[in-house]
Amino acid sequence: MAIPKAKSLNANQKLKVKMRGNRKSIEDIHLGPEPIFFDVVIPDEDFTVVWTKAAHWYNYFLGPKDYQASILQYAVEVLGYTTDQANTLKKLPDWKLNQGISTICKLWTRGLNTPKYEERVKELIAEKMLLAAEVVESNRAKLKAKAPAPSIQDRMKAKMYETIYTDWDIVVDGWIEGEFDNTIDTYTLFKTYNLKGATMTMFGDLVRFEYECVSDAYNKTCEQAVEAYAHVTKGNLKKMLNLMDGIFSDLERLKQGAKAARLPRAKKVKASDQQVKSLNYLIEDIDSKLVSINPVMIPTNNRLFVYNVKTRKLSMYMSDSTKGFEVRGSTVYNWNEEFSKITTLRKPDEILPQILGKTERQLDNLWDTFTTKIGVPNGRINNDCILVRISDK
Repeated sequence: MAIPKAKSLNANQKLKVKMRGNRKSIEDIHLGPEPIFFDVVIPDEDFTVVWTKAAHWYNYFLGPKDYQASILQYAVEVLGYTTDQANTLKKLPDWKLNQGISTICKLWTRGLNTPKYEERVKELIAEKMLLAAEVVESNRAKLKAKAPAPSIQDRMKAKMYETIYTDWDIVVDGWIEGEFDNTIDTYTLFKTYNLKGATMTMFGDLVRFEYECVSDAYNKTCEQAVEAYAHVTKGNLKKMLNLMDGIFSDLERLKQGAKAARLPRAKKVKASDQQVKSLNYLIEDIDSKLVSINPVMIPTNNRLFVYNVKTRKLSMYMSDSTKGFEVRGSTVYNWNEEFSKITTLRKPDEILPQILGKTERQLDNLWDTFTTKIGVPNGRINNDCILVRISDK
């Protein structure tokens, strides 16, 4: 059957089609276009009506998720939260986030200023921030509660079972099959498998359990062990014990080797200001016309002159340590007793200026001119001591 041709539209029909295209939807007729309030002044008496109509419009056209961006924008631009803080609110379910603030924030983004609601929104968003923080903490706790990562001990034990224990299991299976001449080179196997630390103890404990059972059977100290190994001759029991003694010997050598190769932990040196924070010394002495150097200069240096204004004793500390002096409390450490000296000054007014002005070599010669007894200082500094001079030579 032939398909009938479509009839062409006449002028009246074309006009009707054009008019249909201009028709408004039911929503447009009853609700109107999206309410926008930028540069619009609303009289106070009309505010409630305008607010209600706008709220109905957004409630009709928007879903729960459509308010989130407006709420976050309001939190940042009006309430002063950072972007990161505002993004925390995303952790809340939509209904919880929207409750009490969604329409206010949405209308604010469309230019409707609502200062009378600002305090209310501020309080509600602060509450929601706390709820969101609880959600974040709860999620973090759940992640921690999930299967924990295996500990170092667990990983070491797993590696031990996958490597050396497999070789040991072959030996034990051989004993069950009546083969007592098998050997195991524990030392070489540990090096080959790169097994270290607690793995030696773990493997040793497994072997020792077997050793005690065989030993009880060999020495007849346990009836159950004797019965369990009744099919094995005493000579073969001895072979089993000798092989395990060899394992223990290898493990001991491995432990000693590891101990010898272990580097000692380097002592952490405190900063100079931390070392001298408890140091007692005399800042200035008017009678001697001396002012102490800054004590933070003492650590790491190698020569220190100290003068006790009460006893008139001059001390010279010399350090031959590559680290120089170290101070703990009110005591100087790392000085050499052979080269360090102390003496009483008969004429401090003549000697002390020389201590300040002479070179290191001249100072060494100066000590030879003293007629008073020269002894060894004790390293302690008190409130009568002036820190006269410091140098690194």
